[in-house]
Amino acid sequence: MKGIKKLGIIVACMTLFTGLLAACSGNGNEKTAESESPSSANSSTAGEENPYKDPMEISVSFWDIEAEMAKVKDDPIVQEIMNKFNIKIKPVNTTWDDYGQKIQMWAASGQLPDVFAIDAIGTQYQRKWVEQGVVAPLPDLTKYPNLAKYFETPDIAGLAVDGKQYTIPRRMFPSVDWSALDRVVYYRWDLAQAAGITKEPETWDEFNAMLEAIVKADPEGKKITGLTTAQVKMLGGLFWLYGNPVATSDGSGADFKWIKEDGKFIPAVFSKNAIPALQNMKNMYDRNLIDPDIALTSPDIAYDKFASGKVAAMLSGGGFINLDLNVNTKRWAASYPDTDISEAVKVLKPLKGPDGERSHAIFKTYWSESYFSGKIAPEKLDRILALYDYVLSPEGKDLLTYGKDGVDYKVEGDKKVMLDDTPFVEKYPAAGFLRDLVAYETSDRYNISNPAIADEGLRQDAVDYVDWILNNTKVPEYDIRLTYMSTPTKDSFTIFDHDDLLNVMLSKDPVEKSWQKVVDDYKSKGLDKMIEEVNAKAKEEGIE
Repeated sequence: MKGIKKLGIIVACMTLFTGLLAACSGNGNEKTAESESPSSANSSTAGEENPYKDPMEISVSFWDIEAEMAKVKDDPIVQEIMNKFNIKIKPVNTTWDDYGQKIQMWAASGQLPDVFAIDAIGTQYQRKWVEQGVVAPLPDLTKYPNLAKYFETPDIAGLAVDGKQYTIPRRMFPSVDWSALDRVVYYRWDLAQAAGITKEPETWDEFNAMLEAIVKADPEGKKITGLTTAQVKMLGGLFWLYGNPVATSDGSGADFKWIKEDGKFIPAVFSKNAIPALQNMKNMYDRNLIDPDIALTSPDIAYDKFASGKVAAMLSGGGFINLDLNVNTKRWAASYPDTDISEAVKVLKPLKGPDGERSHAIFKTYWSESYFSGKIAPEKLDRILALYDYVLSPEGKDLLTYGKDGVDYKVEGDKKVMLDDTPFVEKYPAAGFLRDLVAYETSDRYNISNPAIADEGLRQDAVDYVDWILNNTKVPEYDIRLTYMSTPTKDSFTIFDHDDLLNVMLSKDPVEKSWQKVVDDYKSKGLDKMIEEVNAKAKEEGIE
């Protein structure tokens, strides 16, 4: 995903995913009345052999799945679908603290589960898994049409190694245009108006003027500060947008993108456009438009400050979904019980940069991936891929998002109308697993019919925001093949630009001096050698 990759999205997806796997850990022969639905594939059409007649146990590793095991027994949709494919899932637990270490240990000892989740793209160990046969390649996907179409997205198609795919990324968005939702700024429009601002900001100067007005006026007398962030690693997702948007990355250290400057490819972070972006950030900090405690932030601290009116704006992942969940649902009423959040809070539209263009953060269309053990039997992999294909089908998506037609919702024109007010997750607490096992498909939640964003005012704002983004912003040119490219130096080279941005922000030195220290440090780690290798290989491969 990832960034985080995206904390609210990831947490929500994790909770739903882990729930499903829980109930599937039963003996595999127990069936509720719901799981014996006539639509089950186990009720094969007369004269046709059921392709899933033999029960199959599949071991799956995902974050904290054991904690959610009990939820599946309360989810008739999940039970029905698992029965459809005659699958029993054996959970193999990992946590957010140990998943990388555990999976690498299992890979080294030949003890990988059938399916495991990790964010490993671009790492040395992932390349070794492919080279050494530790993970299985995917077969021809012709018999899985929905899954095959999934691989048409450029940054997913670009993951192929010698013409074969070795992973199924968990897609969030259909294109990088939607990356705008992965780094958004929430701001207090009500306080801006109280401070005399009458127009939503469109430029960096206007945004800074709004923050300054709110801080100086302090309308609620809370000693309000300016901008904070949910995580330090998100900083580049905002501040690089001042003239250097291709430099935005997901915080993993391996996601850095390349541009051609002065006749050669270089990581965009080191573009000559970096200095103006850094100076803009430094100016904001020196003018007290950035929370002085930003280096000590955490998601809970940031959400608490924003929801209680102690900061004027907040940089966050997760778009409107996190705004609805972590601000509106969990915190807003405690401080503002009589205020409609959709009237008080707005999401900043991408600002015009020095070149006059509106750009947003650029990430992959996915976060984290499913891998399959190199020891997996072909028939087991086939069963898993059939399940994945169903999850991506229109039927599967509707079932796992809205429930059953005529039971949970009805269709009115081009909209689905829910038939009761019970939250979907309460009726089907594990359904999110089958949706998120293959793809987070965050974009599906930006639909006026989708109840994932519970507040209807915010839901409408979310739909309008996406429409605006798709029609008014520009994704700069870059070649994703350079990000995925493997060279001896690049394979172990990481760029944690969020740490570098924070150091420049807090430094007493002029921006040029503090940034040169950063560049020199990367040079000592092989930056120039990596650039040389990448340019040579790009030339060999005809990348210009």
